[in-house]
Amino acid sequence: MTGLIRMNAEQMRRKGLENAEAKRKREKDYITQMERMSRHDVGGLFDVRAIAKSKQLKEQKNYYDPNQAEKEFSDMLQSYGMFGESQKWIDYIKESGKNLDSFQLRLLGKRLSDMIETMRAKED
Repeated sequence: MTGLIRMNAEQMRRKGLENAEAKRKREKDYITQMERMSRHDVGGLFDVRAIAKSKQLKEQKNYYDPNQAEKEFSDMLQSYGMFGESQKWIDYIKESGKNLDSFQLRLLGKRLSDMIETMRAKED
């Protein structure tokens, strides 16, 4: 014999039930612990659930969204009466070899806005 203890079907079934019950208890304890940590001070640690639900995270995702930045860029050009010009500037960014991301669009928008305001000030 190799030293293994042979079990009959009833013993195997009982052992399987015990293992399943122990696993359910561990999962329940873990969920209880996570809920307790989320409700109270986590001792200087970050509460991931609170961060994921936060308004600031949603605003940050919105800020880094290239589609939102493109819409804001188009609205900015329209406010200066430059209808349909946004696609030309977006194509310019793409041709210059830079990635079209929210940072590049907002930077270009800021520079164009400053330039237009300077030109308006000189005209007046």
